[in-house]
Amino acid sequence: MKIFLVLTFFSILVFISYIQGNKKEINYTILGDKDLFSNNIISKNFSDLIYDELKELNDFGFYSKDFINKDIRIIDLINDINNNIEIDDISVQNILKRTNLLILNIGNNEINYKLSKIDPNENNDNIIYSYIDEVLIDLEELIKIIKKYNDGNIIFLGYYNDTNNLDNNKYYSYINSKAQLIMKEYNIDFVNLFNILNKNEDYLTKKTPIYITNDGNLAIYNKIYNKIDELYLHKKL
Repeated sequence: MKIFLVLTFFSILVFISYIQGNKKEINYTILGDKDLFSNNIISKNFSDLIYDELKELNDFGFYSKDFINKDIRIIDLINDINNNIEIDDISVQNILKRTNLLILNIGNNEINYKLSKIDPNENNDNIIYSYIDEVLIDLEELIKIIKKYNDGNIIFLGYYNDTNNLDNNKYYSYINSKAQLIMKEYNIDFVNLFNILNKNEDYLTKKTPIYITNDGNLAIYNKIYNKIDELYLHKKL
């Protein structure tokens, strides 16, 4: 009986050690357009607010925002990953492999550039929709590359209208609907920033350049963190 109890005790210790040793850390990374991840007036950006919550968890690992860049295009990020660029001796492929909670936003710069070049007095729908379709082809290619290195949980942040022109809403609705289908195909969660920001007048500033207000950042944070908590944390990333 004593031998049995001793063996049982040590078996429990081994099991606990195994569970603790295989417990995954929460490694959190933001990737893509720096403007979104720093676009606010006074308070912290939503991505930093998420970090403030995650870092309090016992199994938190790291927070990487090294690979967000201003004016980055989808093709630029594709090239950065393929070329495995390094910042402070850390490579983007290594970060992707270690990350199990990735928040991604990219494509805004291409859309805004195209919309800034059209004549608002002319009907340019065919040109713009065709251009958006090309952007979406690049976006799907980027997703394939990211999934090659990352098998964690990914949240893609959709597009919001920061052009101060309500006539452009139809284009943002179009690209969000198409981007959401792409994300669904690759098992990526989608957060539609247009539905959050453009449908509340307090979430964006009124004059160009348009910034996300503190209330807007808080709204994005609440939406994303609730999704993280519901879908991922309860499942232990």
